[in-house]
Amino acid sequence: MEDVKVRNIYTERLDLRIPTMSEQKRLCEILCIEEVNRYYFPTPDRIFNKHNLSKDSVEDLKKAREIFISQLSDWERQKPFYEDKVKKIQEGVDSQKFTWSIFLKDSDTVIGQITCQPKDGNPPYIRDMGWYIDSSYQHNGYCTEAGYAMLDYMFNEVGIEKIITGCADINESSWKILEKFGFEFIGERPFEYLEGDRFLNLREYYCTKELLKKKVR
Repeated sequence: MEDVKVRNIYTERLDLRIPTMSEQKRLCEILCIEEVNRYYFPTPDRIFNKHNLSKDSVEDLKKAREIFISQLSDWERQKPFYEDKVKKIQEGVDSQKFTWSIFLKDSDTVIGQITCQPKDGNPPYIRDMGWYIDSSYQHNGYCTEAGYAMLDYMFNEVGIEKIITGCADINESSWKILEKFGFEFIGERPFEYLEGDRFLNLREYYCTKELLKKKVR
């Protein structure tokens, strides 16, 4: 894996730009949309620890989520987190380095974010990926377009060897996108996502440069 300086990535309809603070408030607002945040990330452990809540309890999971979303919607509370994140990206800190704000091409309209971050417990050449798109701009192929460009960059310029990632089993639109990229299904395992009062599973996938090549458009 090369120590490559992150750069902007341009596609037919999108600009994947190195983040700045100018668009972070809007990205925070997008994350507060239930349709966007529902399966994007689980509630942080700090919420459970601080409020003595259990991940094994449906009621505790719901309560923790309510607390988290309430905190997420408070920009003044969130602003220092975003400032720290942007600072780390600009300094090339690996945990945040490969993060892009997704803009409509040649505009100031930010519609989401895409990342390729370290995978817990793995060497740096094995990564995870994640993304979110404003619900107003979903179902236009933007996620597929941004994701393919990011994967091409990470495999061919940065030189990572593998991506291992996952999404909720009920989030079919996300795992269908992964399969479109060439990701291979690993299996499912229990996770703390909820659908009503029902626990969901996490579907896990992996991709390599060779698998991505098979799906080159």
